[in-house]
Amino acid sequence: MKRSEELLGNCAVQDNRENLAIGVLSITATILLVGVILALSGSQNQALAFSGGNDRGGDYVMATGQFSSSTDLVFLTDAAANRLNIYGYDRTQRELRLFDTHDLKKEFGEANQ
Repeated sequence: MKRSEELLGNCAVQDNRENLAIGVLSITATILLVGVILALSGSQNQALAFSGGNDRGGDYVMATGQFSSSTDLVFLTDAAANRLNIYGYDRTQRELRLFDTHDLKKEFGEANQ
């Protein structure tokens, strides 16, 4: 009889440890889930512009500038096509549009191939 009481006591201790582990894991999973939900719904991705910089990636060169206090420009050069496009973003109307385009072969002649 004493042996069966010891076995039952050991099972109770083991059950308590398992319940504690399951409880801790459940709370951790809940906290992580809330963190993911907050991270995904907290803020919208925003495109940030910079002024006066340039970047080159492959056949493209990009530079930025400012046309007026409410209009920013993006100069995009396609070296493979020898083309320059100038885009303007009007912050008051929240609109991006093509300002101008240039054929660089015509502008600088055929020597720029």
